Amino acid sequence: MVKAQYDWQRIKAPDKQVVSQLSQELSISPVIARLLVERGITSLDTAHSYLQPSMEMIHDPHQLHDMDKAVKRIREAMENEEQITVYGDYDADGITSTALMYEVLRDAGANVNYYVPNRFRDGYGPNADAYQRIVEQGTKLIITVDNGVSGKAVIDPVMKQGIDVIVTDHHEMPEELPDAYAIVHPRYPGSDYPFADLSGVGVAFKVAWALMDEFPEDFLDLVAIGEIADVVSVTDENRPLIMAGIQELRQGMRPGLYALIKEAGVSEQYLTDQDIGFVIAPRLNALGRIADANDGVKLLTTLDEDQAGKLAKMVDQANNKRQELVNEIMAEAQQQLSQLDQAQPVFLIVGHDWHQGVLGIVASRLMDQIGKPVIVASSNDDQSIAKGSGRSVDSFNLFAALDSHRELMTSFGGHPAACGLSFDVSNLEALRNVLVEEAQKQGFDGREKQPLEIASSINPAKINMQLYEQLVALSPFGPGNEQPIFELAPDQIDDIVTMGKDNSHLKFTVSDGQTKVTVIAFGKGQLAPILKSAVASQVNLAVKLSINEWRGKRTVQLMLTDICVDGPVILDQRTNKLNPQLFNEQGYYIAFDKKLRDNIQPHLPNGQALSPEEALETDFSGQQVTLVDCPPSLKEFEKLFSNDQHAPSLIRLFLFQPHSVYLNGMPVRDEFARLYRLVVQVPQIDLNRQLNQLSTRLRINAERLIFMLRVFSAAGFVTIKDGILKPVSDVDKTDIKETSPYQRRIAQYKAEQVLLFSDSKFLTKWVLNCLNIH
Repeated sequence: MVKAQYDWQRIKAPDKQVVSQLSQELSISPVIARLLVERGITSLDTAHSYLQPSMEMIHDPHQLHDMDKAVKRIREAMENEEQITVYGDYDADGITSTALMYEVLRDAGANVNYYVPNRFRDGYGPNADAYQRIVEQGTKLIITVDNGVSGKAVIDPVMKQGIDVIVTDHHEMPEELPDAYAIVHPRYPGSDYPFADLSGVGVAFKVAWALMDEFPEDFLDLVAIGEIADVVSVTDENRPLIMAGIQELRQGMRPGLYALIKEAGVSEQYLTDQDIGFVIAPRLNALGRIADANDGVKLLTTLDEDQAGKLAKMVDQANNKRQELVNEIMAEAQQQLSQLDQAQPVFLIVGHDWHQGVLGIVASRLMDQIGKPVIVASSNDDQSIAKGSGRSVDSFNLFAALDSHRELMTSFGGHPAACGLSFDVSNLEALRNVLVEEAQKQGFDGREKQPLEIASSINPAKINMQLYEQLVALSPFGPGNEQPIFELAPDQIDDIVTMGKDNSHLKFTVSDGQTKVTVIAFGKGQLAPILKSAVASQVNLAVKLSINEWRGKRTVQLMLTDICVDGPVILDQRTNKLNPQLFNEQGYYIAFDKKLRDNIQPHLPNGQALSPEEALETDFSGQQVTLVDCPPSLKEFEKLFSNDQHAPSLIRLFLFQPHSVYLNGMPVRDEFARLYRLVVQVPQIDLNRQLNQLSTRLRINAERLIFMLRVFSAAGFVTIKDGILKPVSDVDKTDIKETSPYQRRIAQYKAEQVLLFSDSKFLTKWVLNCLNIH
């Protein structure tokens, strides 16, 4: 059994008549029509508005708080040729915000430069030393983008020096706002701006619009990247902004982005929001994590194609380095995680000399794997202070859990789903205890699965390019308009292979017997042996539609989100050689041979080596069971799991057998006859000295010959004492096939035939039949 990682919540099927009507009116697949109805789109008018949103949905920038005041001051600075500095941020939203504001002012003739802080030297938001350097270099007006509302301690002293600061931001409002010249923010207290979920670049775009007095269409490509990267709501005005931005990106008019998209291997013609979210944005983010985010602004604003190409390669290299770092740290973090109490609700992991720029990614991946909040930190350069990042699930407020314990940390900030912190390593256990206590206060035990909304079921026959293209029309996907996840129950699973340098990824095909579709599962390589052994009827998949482009050919593929395998999983790991590494797994080990059982006992993690008799008394429900050696009969195997209420979740089959009866074969009638004629002719045979001679003479191998002599002894045809064989003169008529040695051997022969020498699919099906699973 493989339990689903998420709690699959299947959406109630909408009215079939409404779905059918919408499908006909729009000439779209019933699958797409159902998705529209599930989103509350039930009429032709609302469908057209959703599928082709009007630019009139985008709100007037002058509705934003302090917009007119900010524009007036910027224009004044331009007229007076004052030095203007755009102060940005080092993530993708901050980089695009900086590039947009800088380029607008540069093209308007302003005396403008920009400053993107360094993650490690400056930290997030306004930095006092950085601001002072900017002031000393002659700046008279600082415009923040994607930051600033939490910068009161830095901004207020600068304002008192006579340097004006305009804050443009979208982050959570603190209790005390800076005394800036102007604060342009969609959620400013008392503001009546109709949409609160613009990203930093969205706010910067609105400032540019108001400043230019015309809609700045050329900057929509930057808006699309920043908004998608920051995972803001894709509803209301964000939807047309992002859609128009994607169209702008497909035109390839910005040299830097054109070069980056080409370097990343993305099809510019068919670029989607998914390409932005999983290819372009991570590359820009990589700069701020391990390199210099200023290079990202250079890339986005350069007009030189040669420079664009060089910068794009540099960005791609930074991303490759970021991936390497994440993989290295993930391996160490997973090892450390496995050594902690798995029942605890929140995990805090601390490494040494882990690159602090990627700890948030590692925390996010670990959280996705285990479904619990994770904080990953590291102390570097023999320092006692550890810095880290945390990620949390929806049902646990990570910020609230730590906010009242700031005395344990040297710095802390964040929001319910994520945090950044630093702390003295001596406070590690205290912080771990606090997280457990706060989880109890919030009623969070970590056992509840996170929800996964399933839009509908789908079968391979319906998955084609037409469906994919209609699905793309529902994008951009994100908060408020999630990408649909489909449930698929395949009739067949084939072509199962692992991918990647460390075989951590998985690829396989699913089919309904006719149509075959490829499934890609990142980070699921460990499922390969399970899928190879599972019966397709046991498997349910939660998948998203995606596209694979190879050498100009585009095909639809599926991306695995979650998997559920009902009933026990049979892992065929048959072996003719045992070693200690095979016994590292937790769970029960059953060995039929007592000597073998005694030998493996010291190598087991918890010493649970069972005899067949002990196994019959053990409840294996939900447990992992390993059959170490081959049973003496199929009946012995069947007895182990005769109680279907006690079925294991996973059965590993080693079925070790040092001496195979099946390979030696069963003697035939002619061989028994030849042996009998010989033994009745010879008064006695010294088996200790003459066995090999006898084997050669009869042309019967020694192992089989010994067995035949045991059968004759059990039938009363001969006596064997001290190795001396003598015929019995007065023999009762006996069927040798009824003797106990013959019955034991034929039972062993049949057991080996099924358990050792059948193919994997047959073996799996046979074992599942034993468990009453068909």
